[in-house]
Amino acid sequence: MLDQKIRGLWNRAMSPIGRGLGRTGLSPNAVTLVGMLLQVAVAALIVDGRLAAAGVAGGVSALFDGFDGALARAQGTATRFGALLDSTTDRLTEALYLAPVAWLYGVSPDVVERDQPWVAAVAVAALVFSFLVSYVKARAEGLGFACKVGIAERAERIIIIVLGLLFDLVPVAICVLAAASAVTFVQRLMHVRKQSVA
Repeated sequence: MLDQKIRGLWNRAMSPIGRGLGRTGLSPNAVTLVGMLLQVAVAALIVDGRLAAAGVAGGVSALFDGFDGALARAQGTATRFGALLDSTTDRLTEALYLAPVAWLYGVSPDVVERDQPWVAAVAVAALVFSFLVSYVKARAEGLGFACKVGIAERAERIIIIVLGLLFDLVPVAICVLAAASAVTFVQRLMHVRKQSVA
C-alpha cells in the first residue's frame, strides 16, 4: 500500500545517493550484503535485549535496502540476479527481526517483564504470514496475475517492527504485524482469485 503511493518519490530521493555510491566503486550486490550484515547486528541486539539500539540499527538497515536499487539504477546495472538477491535478503531481514524476538520473549528473556512466551508464538505466526504475503505475490506474478494489494506490504511491516523496537512496544507491534500480515495474505489470495474467474 505505502510502496505504491511513495515509490516514485522514494526513487527520486534515492537518486543522488545512488549516484554518490556509484563513485565508491561498490556494486549494488555488495550494498545489499552490507545491509544484510547490518541486519545480523540488529538480530544480535534484539537477543541481547537492547531494543532501542536494534530499532535504530534496523532503520539504518532499511535505508541500505533502498540504496542497492538506487545504485543499480544510477549505474544502469540492474540484473535479474540482483533482483533475486534483494528479494532473498528481504525475507532474511524479516526472519532476523522476528526469530530473535521469539527467542528473547520465549526462550531467553533478559528481564522478567519479557518472559512472555505468547509474544514468541505471535512472532512466529507473524513470520509465517509475512513469508506467505511475499510468496503469494511472487507466485501470482509468476502466473501472470497482478498482486500489488494489501494493507501490510514489506514497507509497512518493517516500519511496525522498527517502531515497536524503538519504543519498547514489541508485544503490541508483533500483534499488529501478525494481524496485518494475515489480512494481507487473505487480501492477495482473494485479489488473485477474482482475476482468475474474471
